[in-house]
Amino acid sequence: MEKIIEFRNTTFSYDKNHGFSDFNMEINREDIVTLIGTPSSGKTTLLKMLCHRLPNESIYYNDRPIQSYNIGDLRNDIIVVFDTPLTENTVEDELTKYAHKIRMDIKVLQERYEELLKVFELPPILGKDIQKLSKEEECLIKILRYLIIKPKFLAIDNILTPLSKKLKTAFFNYVKKNKMTILNITTDLDDALFGNKLFVLDNFVLILEGSTLSVLKTDTLLKRLGFKLPVAVDLSIELNHYDVLKKIITDNEKLVNTLWK
Repeated sequence: MEKIIEFRNTTFSYDKNHGFSDFNMEINREDIVTLIGTPSSGKTTLLKMLCHRLPNESIYYNDRPIQSYNIGDLRNDIIVVFDTPLTENTVEDELTKYAHKIRMDIKVLQERYEELLKVFELPPILGKDIQKLSKEEECLIKILRYLIIKPKFLAIDNILTPLSKKLKTAFFNYVKKNKMTILNITTDLDDALFGNKLFVLDNFVLILEGSTLSVLKTDTLLKRLGFKLPVAVDLSIELNHYDVLKKIITDNEKLVNTLWK
């Protein structure tokens, strides 16, 4: 698989007890990677390196040092979404402000805007006072204001969690259709079921990485670290131990139907 982002022997420390030492992590093109970790394990630090807020000499984009690129050349390709406040007066202005900032062609912008309105069923919230949006609506807009430019790589810092399953499904279907690469930091392992890779950080060390189901099968370790497995996955693993099931089922309804057969 072709790498798009690579942390190569990355070393960075806040102090002698908190930092990365010879850290390595690869993300392949069109992967949807879920990154979970214990508190203060370095998740957000990695994102700050990606967007030049922290030293990033050892990070590579398309097998080339990210620092060798002009930052302006990357603003269409690599987007890191933090939980920053909405600042515009209207939902439409918030959705389009980054596209205007990078001077996207107006015709293309309008097409993308109309596409988002349709895919994410946005018309009901367009007329709302932006200060009165629900938490779900607010988080959706924070993501869509960058999704509108269709970046090649999108990293999200724990913002998807408040969205409904319907909206999450729409989001992941959209990024797959547009062949984007996603790094989703979350505290909710249910979100991992939308992706194909799952990485686990603990104290600035990548202790687990692999396909989503293969990592979820290390359930004892994940639980010891304080993570709650998706209900269907957790029950499937337990039933597998008793030879009731032969595979891991990720959907609650499918699990119930399988057990009733």
